Amino acid sequence: MPPFSLALVTFISSLITTTNSDVSAMQEQHRNYFGAGDFDFWYWDLAWLVWDKQCSQYNISRPIDTRITGGDLAAPNMFPYQVGLLLLRAPKIYQCGGVLISVSYVLTAAHCIYNSTRGKVFLGSTEFANPTTSAAVYNVSASDFVVYEKYTLRGGRDDIGLVRLPMPTTFSAAVQAIPLARSFMTQSVLEGEIVTTSGWGLTSDGDSEKMEFNLLLYYVDAPVMPQRECACYYLPGLVRSLNHICASGAGGRGSCDGDSGGPLTYYYRNKSYLVGLTAFGSAGGCEIGFPSVYTRITSYLDWIAKQTGLKVD
Repeated sequence: MPPFSLALVTFISSLITTTNSDVSAMQEQHRNYFGAGDFDFWYWDLAWLVWDKQCSQYNISRPIDTRITGGDLAAPNMFPYQVGLLLLRAPKIYQCGGVLISVSYVLTAAHCIYNSTRGKVFLGSTEFANPTTSAAVYNVSASDFVVYEKYTLRGGRDDIGLVRLPMPTTFSAAVQAIPLARSFMTQSVLEGEIVTTSGWGLTSDGDSEKMEFNLLLYYVDAPVMPQRECACYYLPGLVRSLNHICASGAGGRGSCDGDSGGPLTYYYRNKSYLVGLTAFGSAGGCEIGFPSVYTRITSYLDWIAKQTGLKVD
């Protein structure tokens, strides 16, 4: 499916006019980004032009992937809802984060569990995948993975899924479920507010070639960015208001490789709420100042409730 609807294209075409030279230049630009084939449609020309004109004011150099950089070390029990995941998608094993939302369910990114055949779930530790320090460890298989029905590997949309625990966990100081975002926690409410993300991913771009993930849990605070500005850091149509929420990457602080599926939380009235799941960042690196992009939880509250039986607001 193209990332822009025909209705939007009709609206766009009513706002702008292009010359033949404009169209040729845009065609060449988007072919350089996407290559010929599925994206080589006339409506991409219009979408690209609007995106390029709207985003020129930000003067962004656009060089996609997802760690915590520039963050702080988490104290024990600071994030009792943080989950560590090791997942097998033969022939490789992948590291991801997750979020405990009940005694029986973990939320994570769909791209973490998509086509995975089995894995391990680690609860209640600031050390990644350490069975000795974890409060609980579960073996899970493909039958325990629930990927959002409309998710595809392309486009970063609907990047959300669930892991069912084989048996309910036991809550303690180290293991707690986090409440889901309230329905009123929309972009207009969160924009400019400080949110927190945590994970065991890379802590600097220098680690990327060696893929030396951090064994200790880190976290970082950042403000929620305006959607319009965030979208300009990425290819047109990739960041969507309905599906995503963005946190500023100013100062090289944000999520990185290995943090996928981990939590983005908002502290409201003395309680943390899950507002996002780590989805993607810039392929140019995690310290270059690009915003981190998260799956927006409020868009999937009904789906989560249907799958888990949880009550949502």
